[in-house]
Amino acid sequence: MTAAVFADSLVPAQVIARGARLNSDHATYYAATIVRGVQVGLERVVNGKTTELATLRSSTYLSGVWLDVALLTQGDRIQVRVRRRDTGAWLNPAGRWQTSSTAALDVRDGVIRTAGQAGLGRAAAYAGQLYFDEFRVTGPAAITPTAATSSAVPRHYSHIRYAALAYNGLSLGPDERKLLQQSVDLVIPNTRYLPEIDAAAPATPKLVYSNISNLYLDLLTDWLSYADRVGLARENAFYHVARPTPFVGDSPSSQPVTWLWNVERGPASGVGAFSKLTSEAHSSAVGDVSLGGTGGALYLGYPERFRELNVGLYRAPSVNWSGVLEYPTRVDGNGRPVAWKALRWPTDATRGFRTSGRLTFDPPPDWRPAVLPGSDARLYYVRIRTTAGGPGEAPILSTILGRDYVGANGSPGGTIPAFDRTADSNHDGYLSDAEYARRRGGFDARFVYESRLFYPYYGQMRFVTNPAGRGVAAWAASYHRRLLKAQPAADGVFMDNSAGKAPTAGVGLVESTASYSADYAAVLGAINRGIAPAWVVANTSGGGADADRVVRQVRGTIEEFALRPLAHNWSQFHDTADLVARRLSLTHPGGYLILDTLSNGGSPTDPRTRIAALAYYYLLADPDATFLMTWGGEEPASAWSRHWFDAIAFDVGRPQGTWSEFATGADPADGALNYHVYEREYGNALVVYKPLSYATGKGSGGTGDATATTHGLPGTFRPLQSDGTLGAPTQSVTLRNGEGAILVRA
Repeated sequence: MTAAVFADSLVPAQVIARGARLNSDHATYYAATIVRGVQVGLERVVNGKTTELATLRSSTYLSGVWLDVALLTQGDRIQVRVRRRDTGAWLNPAGRWQTSSTAALDVRDGVIRTAGQAGLGRAAAYAGQLYFDEFRVTGPAAITPTAATSSAVPRHYSHIRYAALAYNGLSLGPDERKLLQQSVDLVIPNTRYLPEIDAAAPATPKLVYSNISNLYLDLLTDWLSYADRVGLARENAFYHVARPTPFVGDSPSSQPVTWLWNVERGPASGVGAFSKLTSEAHSSAVGDVSLGGTGGALYLGYPERFRELNVGLYRAPSVNWSGVLEYPTRVDGNGRPVAWKALRWPTDATRGFRTSGRLTFDPPPDWRPAVLPGSDARLYYVRIRTTAGGPGEAPILSTILGRDYVGANGSPGGTIPAFDRTADSNHDGYLSDAEYARRRGGFDARFVYESRLFYPYYGQMRFVTNPAGRGVAAWAASYHRRLLKAQPAADGVFMDNSAGKAPTAGVGLVESTASYSADYAAVLGAINRGIAPAWVVANTSGGGADADRVVRQVRGTIEEFALRPLAHNWSQFHDTADLVARRLSLTHPGGYLILDTLSNGGSPTDPRTRIAALAYYYLLADPDATFLMTWGGEEPASAWSRHWFDAIAFDVGRPQGTWSEFATGADPADGALNYHVYEREYGNALVVYKPLSYATGKGSGGTGDATATTHGLPGTFRPLQSDGTLGAPTQSVTLRNGEGAILVRA
C-alpha cells in the first residue's frame, strides 16, 4: 500500500493494511503513521486496542512537503518506507535522508497474519485537515532487509550455536584452542587474545568490547577531539544536572576528578626523552615528582580546561631555583605544542612551589589542547618550566592534583554541582570570580563540564552519553570504524550496557531524556551500518521492551543471565520465554540472539546445573538464530572447562515444534505451590525442564529431593549426561524443581 501524504499536520495520517471491521470501534489492522516533523510510526490495532510497534523521528525538521509512504507486509515482516517527493531522498532507520531506497521501519510481528482491507485513515481524537493523493495497492513484493548484514556466521553443529567470552585473565590453553576449532561459533575476547584466537580459528567471528552508554578514558578524549575537529560543542554528548546531585560509585575504569590524565617530565624544547609521572602525581608515595633543573619542565594534562592545582610538597627548592607556569597557545598539525605563554595566576598559596598549597588561575581564551610524546590524547596542558637551578635544587612533590569539584575527598561518593548558565555572561562555559559571585545558591560548578552526570554506580569521570546530542551518532560510527581498523582480526563490536533505558532515573537534568530509547538505538544503528560488513552485538540485558528499538538496529543481541535453571520458577520461565520470542520477532533476518545462563542455586561444574541449563535453552532456542552461552556474565574470564560440557555437542536434531506443558500438579514438598514441567520435541530427543514450583502470593519452592516427581514417557529413552554419554534406557523421568532432562530416543 502506498499513498502520497502532505506532511503539514500533527494529526497522524494512516496508511492501512490487513484491515478488518474498519468501520467499527473494534477494528483490526496495521497502520503506518505520519505527522509533520517528520515522525513515522508503525501501529498494530487489534479489536480497537492500539500497540505501537516502532517509531522514528527525522533528524531534520520537515513540514509542508509531500511524502510517498509505503506500508509493505509479507508474512510476519512489515516495513514502512518514506520518500520525499521534492528531493527523492529516503528516510533511513537512523532518521537521516539518503539517496538509495531503504526502509525507515522494519519489524517482525505475526499477530495479524490474514489478508484484509487496505485504506487511509486518521485518528478520531484530532481536529484538522489531512491531504492524501495517489493511493495504490499492489501485489505482494519481496521485502529486503535494511540493517547492515554480513554473511551467515559459520557453525560447527547443525543443532546449536555456541558463544564464549575470553576476558582479561583467561589463559588460552590447549582446551580452549580445541574448543575454538571444534565448537565455539562466536567469541568476545579481550583484544590481547585476538591474534591467538584468530590464528586458531580465523573463520570464527570475534567481537571486541565497547561501551558508548557512558564516555570514559579513551572514549571521552576521542569524543572531545572529534568535537573540536569538526566544530561541535563538547557538551553535546552529555547530560548535565539541573541541581546538586549526590552520587556514589566506583569501577575499574573510573578515576577521581582530581587526577591529572597525563603528567610527564621532559625538555622544555619538546624534543628529547620524556618520563611518565602520571601515577606518581596522585599516588600515596611521597617525594616521587621532581620539577627538574633548567631546560626541563613538568607537563600537567587534563581533558578539559582547569583552574586549580593542589600541591603536596615533599622537599622545598633551594633559593636558586625558580620556575614559570606556562600554557600552549599554538600547536602543529600533529597537535604538538609549538608556542607557550606565561600563565598569570591570581592566587598562589605555594609561594612558587616552596610549600604545600593551592594555585588558581583563570583559563586563558587562547589555551589550546595539545598532544605530548607518550600520550595520544589531546589534553589541556600547563607546564612548570624551570628557569633557574639544577636538578638537585628543584622542589620535589608528593602529589599534584586538580580541583575536587564533587567534594569526594578520596571517597567513592560526592555531589555533582550544577552550573549557573545565567551567571555565565560571556557564555564561555566558565564562571570567573566575578561571575561566580553572582551565581545562584547551590550552583557551585565553575565549568559547565563539572555538571556532567556520572553513570549510576560507575564512579567519577564516567559520564552518561546523551545519544540525542548533535554529532554523537556520526562520532560513534567514526570511532568504531577506527577501533576495528586498529584491530584487523576483529569482526565486529560487542556493545555493553545497551538496554535502551535512560540511566538517569530520578535525576533533574538540563536536557530531556524522553526519546532516549529511540536516540540510543539510532546511534547503535549508525555504528552497525558504519562498520559493515562488521557488525554489532548489543547487550540488552534487563532492557525488556525498552530494548526493542535497539534490537531492530543491530545484527545481534545478548541477554546476560537470561536462563537461571535452578532459580527461576515457572512464572519466571514464562516471562523468559516471552522475552526470547519478543527478541526473535524483532531481530532482522540474519540476526542473532545470545542467551546466557546463570548457575544461581547450583554450580557451573555441577552436572545437574549443566543439563538443566541446556534443557532450558533447548525449550526456547532457534538453532539458526540463537546462541547458547554458559555462565558468561557470571565468569567472563574463567577457564572454558568451567563453561563447556560435552552434552552441548550431542546432536539432538532440529526442533519439531514449540515448547508446551508436559505435566503439572502440586509440589510434593509444599502442597500450596504448583509445579509445571515443560517439553519440546527435537528430531532425536525429547527435552523436558521443571522450573521451581510457585503460587501467587506464596513464593517459590526449593530444589531439594522432596520436590521430585516422576512422569511416564511416550516410549523408551536414554538420558543424556553432561559429559555427553547416554544413561540406561528408561520409560519414565524423575525431576526435582530446577531440573531438566534431555531424553534421547532409544
